[in-house]
Amino acid sequence: MQRSAVIAFCFGLLAAPATGLAQQQQPENIVLNENDTKQLSPHVWALFGNPNIGIVVGSKGTLVIDTGLGKRNGATVAAAAAKLRKGGNLYLATTHFHPEHVTGQAGFPAGTVVIRPTVQQKELEESGIALIDFFRSRSDVNKELLVDAGIDKADILFDKEMTLDLGDVTVRMMFFGPTHTNGDIIFMVEPDHVMVSGDIVQNKFVILPIGTQTNIRAWIGVLDKVAELKPTLILPDHSQPGDSSMFAEQKAFMVDLLDQAQAAKKQGKSVEDTVTVLTEEFKKKYAGWQRPGNLTRAITQAYKEAQ
Repeated sequence: MQRSAVIAFCFGLLAAPATGLAQQQQPENIVLNENDTKQLSPHVWALFGNPNIGIVVGSKGTLVIDTGLGKRNGATVAAAAAKLRKGGNLYLATTHFHPEHVTGQAGFPAGTVVIRPTVQQKELEESGIALIDFFRSRSDVNKELLVDAGIDKADILFDKEMTLDLGDVTVRMMFFGPTHTNGDIIFMVEPDHVMVSGDIVQNKFVILPIGTQTNIRAWIGVLDKVAELKPTLILPDHSQPGDSSMFAEQKAFMVDLLDQAQAAKKQGKSVEDTVTVLTEEFKKKYAGWQRPGNLTRAITQAYKEAQ
């Protein structure tokens, strides 16, 4: 198994329940339902589930961001987009290479134009099969959804940034460097000032780097760059939408994590003792955050990075 898949096993990729704009908690929907689609702005819709799917509709084209887990979910997402489309090409782009974000590509209609950064496609080809196999092993539902899943190609690859013109709306797709995985990207929708952030920016959600080239310190640097885009609304993939305060909140959590782990390491505490003490401390300090079970892995990573 590839290293990224092994780390994914430790992390536990299936996210906590997503919530809508009304902030009413929904069940964890690994099987997506097109009726869970809500409009967020003049050009942006979200299909809420696990993960949240972004749909950007313009007068000359439509962009879908992420696919859901497996072909069945991909077809559901494509059907939701078809109801909203005004004409032109159907585009598909993915926030990162994990199965719930990419393996629904086979469910999209012929002619869909698929876009990815080169680094993400490389990561998918190197580690995607092992991670798909792992996801299949998690549940009977996953096994059914991923029965014929494989690695799909992109039609368009870009390095750092690409702007997609959909007519009366444009979408900037940007890669700032490794964060959650090696190839995570964000999407900035103008003129709506909406960001689809994938896993780069989450809303009160304990997350950590699990790629072969990722670390918390570099992720903090990416957060600072992404914050300069000044979105008024952010749609993350595994938590509820929020505003630009999410940047400072997530950065503060990550800085706190690094500072506390470094202090413990300087005091001569072992990684095991540091994890035990800080897990309880952070559960209290960040009560209400989703995925507190990820704290063990996050603290271990922060201890590893401590000077």
